[in-house]
Amino acid sequence: MAQEFLDVPIPKVSPKAVEIGSSPKQVLREPWWKLDKDVTALGIVHSAAAIMDGITTRRCTTIGTTEGDPVDRFFLGSKPTWARMIPFGGMEVYGTALLAQHMKHSRFKAVRMFYLAPQIGLIGLHTNAGANNVKILSFLLKEGY
Repeated sequence: MAQEFLDVPIPKVSPKAVEIGSSPKQVLREPWWKLDKDVTALGIVHSAAAIMDGITTRRCTTIGTTEGDPVDRFFLGSKPTWARMIPFGGMEVYGTALLAQHMKHSRFKAVRMFYLAPQIGLIGLHTNAGANNVKILSFLLKEGY
């Protein structure tokens, strides 16, 4: 009788069977507000371009011009002040960086491919607007304003 007990076939256990029953691994995720290094670097460049645009816009408005961009005019008014430009500029820079961060980690490949587009687009827009303000400012100063 003891011999029959020892001849019982023992099932083979595969490693996958053990993984199925084990607890899932914890995925460590960063907080939603923490930005990657490349997004942060472009955020710094974006803030520098926005500051340059803000300084030149303020210089032009003290001479007597008004804000020409309709989107900026809606948020900042025709004569932007520092009290309006700083909070809205900060929200724009950080919001764009958050958008780029979420696009970078999207589950869709097409979205991940273009995650830098919002930041690069706004950097170009602010740089162009600042350069245009410098041209306007030099023209007005040459004319004697």
